[in-house]
Amino acid sequence: MSAITQDKKKLNGNGVLGPISKGFDAAIMYGLLFVSLMLVTGKEITTESLAMPALLLFLVVNGADYAAAKKNGKSTPQWIVVGSFVLAAGAAVAMTVLL
Repeated sequence: MSAITQDKKKLNGNGVLGPISKGFDAAIMYGLLFVSLMLVTGKEITTESLAMPALLLFLVVNGADYAAAKKNGKSTPQWIVVGSFVLAAGAAVAMTVLL
C-alpha cells in the first residue's frame, strides 16, 4: 500500500478539520429540524432563532462531553450521544412552538 493511500484513509477517518464534535452534531441536528419544522408550520425563520440555540447546544454538549469523557481520557459515553439528539430535537420543537 502506498503512502498516498494510507494518507487518504487517515484523512477520510478524521475529516479535513479533524473529528467532528458531539456539540457540532447537536447544533447541525437542531438547525435541520428547526428549519424543516418552521417551513412546515409556515413561520418566519430568523438568524437569532436559528443561531443562538444552536450555539447554546454546542456549548452545553461540548461541556458535558469534556466533563464526562475528555477530562478522564475516556471515549464519549453513549448517554452524551443520545442526550445531545434528544436535546436538539426538544429545542427545535420548543422553538417552533414558541415562535
